[in-house]
Amino acid sequence: MLILPLHGGEKRKINLRMIQADIRPVERARREKMTGMERKPGLLMAQLLNRFIWFDGALQKSLDARGHGGVRRLESMAMVYVHAGVRRPSELARLLGVTRQSMNTALRELEQKGLIYMAPDPEDARCKLVSFAPEGAEMRQEALEIVMTLEAELEARLGAKTVSDLARIVSADWGEAPVAGKQMARRNLAAGKRKKA
Repeated sequence: MLILPLHGGEKRKINLRMIQADIRPVERARREKMTGMERKPGLLMAQLLNRFIWFDGALQKSLDARGHGGVRRLESMAMVYVHAGVRRPSELARLLGVTRQSMNTALRELEQKGLIYMAPDPEDARCKLVSFAPEGAEMRQEALEIVMTLEAELEARLGAKTVSDLARIVSADWGEAPVAGKQMARRNLAAGKRKKA
């Protein structure tokens, strides 16, 4: 039995066995998470985001350690997409799920840091295209080396096949983002029953 002081001078008795019983499921969940024994429905989106944050956090810390700090997450993601060939600010905003205003602010900051420059689009005079600035070449090369090192570290931690499977899954065409509704839920439930049969 444990006695805890509460606000206003009150005291509360707590049965330690009850606390231990409450902790056991949490500890079991922590172990399952560590070993990957169980996938909890409804958490995949959070898990994907968490792994992205792992990569981006490691990239940011590594760039800071090399003297290239001060690039925000939205800015670094914009640079990743520019590296992949996306050059229109409106398309960057759409892919990153931000407003055009937010994207334009991030691009102006990258331009001020000497990492990109904006030039008129030869196909549409109303638009601009994003290009890498020559002054940022060293930082971009170091960022690429860091990302490659992180991928190698991931292979060392998880195994080459797991990382290869992950790359295959995230690069697959998932189609347009659907609107989830009752009809989709019924279809997915029916598909799940067919797989079990």
